[in-house]
Amino acid sequence: MIWFDASLEKQADDDLLRRSIATVLNIDTDSVDVIHDIMQIADMPITCLVASESFADYSQIVSIYHSGDLHPPPILEAASQLARLLRRSLLMANDETANPYSFILISSTGESSVVLVDPDELDKNGRYVITSHAPVAGEQSQGS
Repeated sequence: MIWFDASLEKQADDDLLRRSIATVLNIDTDSVDVIHDIMQIADMPITCLVASESFADYSQIVSIYHSGDLHPPPILEAASQLARLLRRSLLMANDETANPYSFILISSTGESSVVLVDPDELDKNGRYVITSHAPVAGEQSQGS
């Protein structure tokens, strides 16, 4: 079953993805399969499907799947640890809103914020261009 999708700020090679995902889940790297075509999916505890549209920022999309036997940590917690291990920020869908241009940006240090991306760039060019930041729900802004 799908665990989560993320768009990486910069490309990561298969070995770095495999090692980082294994560390997040505290499993052996041999239990993580990194593939580039959904037709390659096999019966592994963890599969990371990698799709790269270009070399632009946030153009490498990783979809992480897990077997029903594995009980991964909460998604935001895992994504924060993954961003730190990969040493790059990542964008994830913001499921707290119906706005399709709202994402959660997790920095390379694991901090999260809500961002908006340029609708025209995303719709016309498939590019994630961040236009504004907002605090994550529950965080107070500096002036409060």
